[in-house]
Amino acid sequence: MDQSAKANWARYEYGKRRGHLAYTESAHINEGMYLGGGRQWTDEDREVLAEAGRPALEFNQIRPKINTALGYQIANRMDISFKPSKGGAVQEIASTLSKVVMQIAANNDLHWLESQVFADGLIQQRGFYEVYISYADTLMGEVKITTLDPMDVIPDPDAKSYNPDDWGDVIITKWLTLDEIEAMYGTKARSKVEGDKRHGTEDFGYADSETERAKFGDHQNGGQDEVGGSETQADGSVRVRVIDRQYWQMTQADVLISQTGDIRIIEGMPQARIDAMLAEGAIQQKRRMRRVKWVISTECVELFNDWSPFQHFTPVPFFPCFRRGQTRGLVDDAIGAQQLVNKGLSQFIHIINTTANSGWISWANSIENMDEEELEERGAETGLNIVLSEKTPVDKVPQKIQANPVPQGLDRIIEKGQQLLEQATGINESMQGGDGREVSGIAIQAKQHAAQQQLAVPLDNLARTRSMLAKRILELVQMYYDQPRIIRISKTDERGREETEELGLNQPDPDDDGSVLNDLTLGEYDVVIAEVPLQVTFENGQFLQIMEMIGAGAPIPWAFVLRYSNLAQKQEIIDAIEQQSNQAPPTDALTEAKVALTQAQTTKTNNEAVAKAVESLYSAMQAAGVIAATPATAPLADTLLKSAGFQDQDAAPIVPEAQAVPGITAPAAMPANTNPLTPANPGVGLNAGIETPSIEAL
Repeated sequence: MDQSAKANWARYEYGKRRGHLAYTESAHINEGMYLGGGRQWTDEDREVLAEAGRPALEFNQIRPKINTALGYQIANRMDISFKPSKGGAVQEIASTLSKVVMQIAANNDLHWLESQVFADGLIQQRGFYEVYISYADTLMGEVKITTLDPMDVIPDPDAKSYNPDDWGDVIITKWLTLDEIEAMYGTKARSKVEGDKRHGTEDFGYADSETERAKFGDHQNGGQDEVGGSETQADGSVRVRVIDRQYWQMTQADVLISQTGDIRIIEGMPQARIDAMLAEGAIQQKRRMRRVKWVISTECVELFNDWSPFQHFTPVPFFPCFRRGQTRGLVDDAIGAQQLVNKGLSQFIHIINTTANSGWISWANSIENMDEEELEERGAETGLNIVLSEKTPVDKVPQKIQANPVPQGLDRIIEKGQQLLEQATGINESMQGGDGREVSGIAIQAKQHAAQQQLAVPLDNLARTRSMLAKRILELVQMYYDQPRIIRISKTDERGREETEELGLNQPDPDDDGSVLNDLTLGEYDVVIAEVPLQVTFENGQFLQIMEMIGAGAPIPWAFVLRYSNLAQKQEIIDAIEQQSNQAPPTDALTEAKVALTQAQTTKTNNEAVAKAVESLYSAMQAAGVIAATPATAPLADTLLKSAGFQDQDAAPIVPEAQAVPGITAPAAMPANTNPLTPANPGVGLNAGIETPSIEAL
């Protein structure tokens, strides 16, 4: 037995005993409660209910609520970008790195991987990415991102940090066939495993007391054959438990210390970056450093034992609710409420069923056409005909037993269970679209906002995992994307067209000997994580906003409106609109007539405005003449204009007191009669009035 394999297996057993077995049992129960379909009752409960003749019904309320929470993550995808930090970092390279990560995310289907990890966390308390460099498709290597079954990952049982850099080690357990071992670790490793007859071959955990893992098949292995002291699957295949352990170990290493004090291990670092750091004044020396040791083995055979080529553990965790090493998901607290609903409704239905066949009270030999056993079996039949024996007394006629009523409060227990489900998961009916039209929109939004607050902790931890994942990807890109290569990126241009951009990385500059274009190995960059709504949802929202702005009068070109529509051939429509705008408009008699009519109406309106202006000037001149001839009328005119609501456009008074105009003789004073016996006749004003013909004649 290899000593490293023995140590690996011992650490694996230690991790299982220190909480991993308890976790796998809990995760298995949580998964069954989410999936339903008979998994929400234990086998023991089903046996008890079957013996009592009671149903074991399921009314799965957990899955719709968890799917609603998953919908919020699906609708807000992750967008990774970078900004310059130090060490010769520039914005141009930061933009290039952002494009490279975009291509890596597309190649690995990162959007769907994140949904899987998020679902694992909500359901089974934990989710894990695995990030490493793969050489399966290219000799230059590319970043590979996968997901791990959380029941196969054993974190350091003595750790209490969210960040794996603070763990002592991490173990990934696998069941591999001999062909998989050969593909991953070589022919020599396969031969060693085949030569060892002590490895277990049972399927997924039965050899070492682990919980059954989810897979397409069930837990049955299809039968086994005993051959030469080792067990073989019925189909002839052999599966071997493999322990993949990564742990920190101190070692002497060559490092570079920059002028800012940053320490970087030289091993694995691209030479261009080493030269750049030395040129900037970095010092090279040996130091005791912590590095990742990687040991992979079966129970008895070592498959791999060397320093990890990466600076961190390959797993990246997601914990929805994390408290110093203790993890929880959304399903954990909902189990009790779901069981209350299942048991309450099953009991309710059982009581209703018993009312149809509550039993009979009969006397011996009182029924002619059936015996007691037949009455017991057929007593609940519809249209049952009972023939009484001749001369049966009325008081001995068979009587149906009155069933007990449904206990009071049972329906309230069921309702309470449904309320507890909402409180446990934080998902209410408003988030699921369950409120009717009688509920106001403001009330629905308030409920949805409150539910989003319940998801704040899982979403915040998801943002933490996203940042950690982006940093791991950045480090791998800067370490391993140091050779010339070309990547292709699909993007949308400013006109909404889908196009492919070819981006050359680490390409020699033809205009400058020795320089490299898009050298990703230089500089240090900060990670920027942003949430971008799902494409269809985002475009629909943008389209509605643009239509509202057009309705409010915003002059938005139709090309921009079509860009956010869901039309199948919107780009062809945009091109046709732009082509029409570049061409001279066609001649149209009706259009020309409309233009001429508009011009004529404009001329008419201008002429009418001039006429009105002349009339106003003439009236003003008449008024000015009266005031000039009779200055005493100015205060009275001012009072009348104010009373009529006239708004003065100049300083007060509205009508100033005017001086006599030269050349205009003031009228003679009107005769005043002060004799009370002969008062003035009002009819005098009939002939004089207030007309001023002399001024009009001027």
